[in-house]
Amino acid sequence: MLSQTNAVAAPMLPTINMFVRKHFVHIISLVALLAFLTPGASHAVRSHKLAYGQLDASGFSLFLMMLSAAIQCGFSAFRSVVARPKPLLVCLAQFFIVLPLSCWLLGQLCIPLLGRSLGEPIQIGLDLVILMPVAATATIWVRDTKGDIELLVSLVVITMSLGTLTAPAYLYFMSGLTANSIVIPPFLMLRQLAVGVLLPLVIGMTLNRLLRSRLSRVQPYFAFLGNVGLFMAVYLNVGTASPLLRDLSFQQIACAMLIVLAVNLANFFLGSAIGRVAGLKRDHQVTCEFSSGMRSNGTALVVGLASFPGTPLVTVPAAIYIIFQHLIASIVKSRLAARYGNGDGDGDGASARAPAADKLASAAQASPVRARVSRAA
Repeated sequence: MLSQTNAVAAPMLPTINMFVRKHFVHIISLVALLAFLTPGASHAVRSHKLAYGQLDASGFSLFLMMLSAAIQCGFSAFRSVVARPKPLLVCLAQFFIVLPLSCWLLGQLCIPLLGRSLGEPIQIGLDLVILMPVAATATIWVRDTKGDIELLVSLVVITMSLGTLTAPAYLYFMSGLTANSIVIPPFLMLRQLAVGVLLPLVIGMTLNRLLRSRLSRVQPYFAFLGNVGLFMAVYLNVGTASPLLRDLSFQQIACAMLIVLAVNLANFFLGSAIGRVAGLKRDHQVTCEFSSGMRSNGTALVVGLASFPGTPLVTVPAAIYIIFQHLIASIVKSRLAARYGNGDGDGDGASARAPAADKLASAAQASPVRARVSRAA
């Protein structure tokens, strides 16, 4: 009976994952709206804990998202990337230096436009978003626009590992420069990130190495779990912030959305500009742009609320950003198609991609929000 159930479920999961990929923005918007309207249910779900009270529903959702992304990350992706390190170094400099600085500068608008009570948590939320790993969901956009998937995979793994370790310190100093009155708990954040990001990263990459040829058969299951984790994270965290959001004026909400949109647009613009200025090849420019504009917002939602339980408004930027980044990504994809065509003309670009990258791209077809490396939002 169990084998029959698995046989029926197996062909359905890729279809479900594909449906989620095609309608992601609509689904995530509906989930956020439902969470806004039913804060009581969200609170009830969050009250349940696992692992002897050490892991709540939000933490569990983050674990599912990161495991779904990590299982598609293999060490083999680093080989060709390390052989030509310039694109990787450019993208890492962008992630660790340029984007935090630009986000901090734009964040200075929060308090003047929103007031201190709303502006401070929104500012911290923006900083938190920009410090999160590159979204695994960026993989589908990179693949569709003939970017370098191996470079993207390497960026996801590095930002999930090294970025996780540096994010608390970054946020602490960025908040200190702004004289923000909200206390930053760096060690609590590090604990949340270690359990929710580093642990599933190690487990996922280990499974990737052990499963190898069998990975394609089990990947739809992990992709489905990644989707479940992402939607659960959005529902739980938006629901928690809902009572406070209802007390805000329409003008405050509109200004907050515009600031988040400005940061998202700036990130995509900087990724495009830096790729060109650095003289990167076409496929590397594409990867540079999408890795700059897309963040693992599910991680920001969970870590934000866990680290600032008394200030749930810090999760608002991530909830807004997660919708905007996919809308902007679709526009960027159309712009790149008009500018470069199908990308087949670049001899060293996507057409010359290694077989390992092609396997990663095909695996992304079932990914969590359609991720290559599972593509985590």
